[in-house]
Amino acid sequence: MLAKFLSDMFFRGTWVLFLLGASFLCYITFTYYLVNYEEGIVSFFRKDIGFLLAKKSFVGNIVWMTAFYFHVTSCILCLLVGPFQFVGYIRLNYTNLHRLLGKIYIFSILAAGVPSGFYMAIFANGGFAAQTGFVVLSVLWAATTYLAYHAIRKRDFKAHMGWAARSYALTFSAVTLRLWTPLLSVFTDMPHDTITGAVAWLNWIPNLLFTELLIRYFPRKL
Repeated sequence: MLAKFLSDMFFRGTWVLFLLGASFLCYITFTYYLVNYEEGIVSFFRKDIGFLLAKKSFVGNIVWMTAFYFHVTSCILCLLVGPFQFVGYIRLNYTNLHRLLGKIYIFSILAAGVPSGFYMAIFANGGFAAQTGFVVLSVLWAATTYLAYHAIRKRDFKAHMGWAARSYALTFSAVTLRLWTPLLSVFTDMPHDTITGAVAWLNWIPNLLFTELLIRYFPRKL
């Protein structure tokens, strides 16, 4: 009984942390959509804050900027929708809502998040290591999301939950990326490009490993 209680508390706490992490990232990301006044021109897409300050050579490129805002918008949708797909009460009692949120999640990834992320990965800071890490992430993100969709179409609920969990683990890399970067910057003496290359892999590999443990040992908790 105690073990079950502790297990339930752990997974509920983990779910809350996922939701808080996703919500916080979405909150700070909204600043990219704030109105910007530049030389008397009103713009609803900022070019002078956050990540874009490190990509000054690209902010004038309409293709890259379009990909960036497609990627940011799709990530906001995925991060906020994802946690509620793992709430058993919603799945059982609000099936239509679960299906609707699932369609939004899948569409936002496959139609916007992956194509834009793959394109941006080619131009990632940090050289070949970073570019390769983000390209692999994009491919796996697409594959796990599609396999989750494919499994539910075959009514293979167990496989669906496993692939959906893997997909969200990769979605959540948007949050863990922003944790690894300052950690390595503070506690190591590695050059910035080396940190960027390392984080391109660290932001998603531990997420997948953690998820694989959950799938293997606690599948009923998903």
